[in-house]
Amino acid sequence: MLEFSGPDARAFAHAQFTSDVEALLKGQWQWSAWLDPSGRVRNFFALLRSDADRLLAWLPRGDADAMARRLSMFVMRSKVRIQSLPDYWLLDMPADDASAPAAMEDLWMLNLPGSPPRRAALVNNCAETTVDPDRLEAWIRADIAAGLPWISDETAEEFTPQALGLERLDAISFDKGCYPGQEIVARLHYRGGNKRQCMRVTIESSTPPSAGERIRVDGTPSSGGSILYAAAARNDVCDALAVMPANLPENTRMTLESGPVARPEHLNVEVL
Repeated sequence: MLEFSGPDARAFAHAQFTSDVEALLKGQWQWSAWLDPSGRVRNFFALLRSDADRLLAWLPRGDADAMARRLSMFVMRSKVRIQSLPDYWLLDMPADDASAPAAMEDLWMLNLPGSPPRRAALVNNCAETTVDPDRLEAWIRADIAAGLPWISDETAEEFTPQALGLERLDAISFDKGCYPGQEIVARLHYRGGNKRQCMRVTIESSTPPSAGERIRVDGTPSSGGSILYAAAARNDVCDALAVMPANLPENTRMTLESGPVARPEHLNVEVL
């Protein structure tokens, strides 16, 4: 979690991120991203407005400390403080349960896309102190099935928002004005030219691939795509989310750099 606080917090975030932060009301959240000047995604996150002058960014696979340091270079005279918050927990809540955990402060409930839909509770100073590894892996597989393109250090500044499917998640505003990489993003939106998309990939291996590992489409000389992240194997098969050439047939045979065979499956996700 990353916190932006101060009188200029919203204006600063609005000028840096892809979403319409100024339209975000207190208690609301939206998907958003921070791009480099060439229009490549540095970080993808959920942005929450907890108070008039306070925003929170939830980036499960990003480095909050590193993002805070890099963003601080652009603060200049803006009255905004940027810091990471290390004491937040993710609770997997039943999607049909409208009740929130009791006796917890600074709690956020997020409805996430997927089939079935999920509800995430982000809690500060949770009394729970252990992670359920099975639930965590199930959560990662659900993220993959939902096509949530979490970015890590290994994949930062490599993909455009369109390649990651950020338009599908309504994480980009095309009428809010300038932000880093805005011209490239608008050109891809209005003129086309995007040739890649997120896909779920099944991999015949007992070891999940690393983020950033390249995938070669058999029969072609060049790299076909890259792994964003993967879940632990079940029955010697791993699920992963990857950025691949658009319109790739589902029966296409692919091979990872480390050797395992992979097969793509197009995402079929309803966004809430």
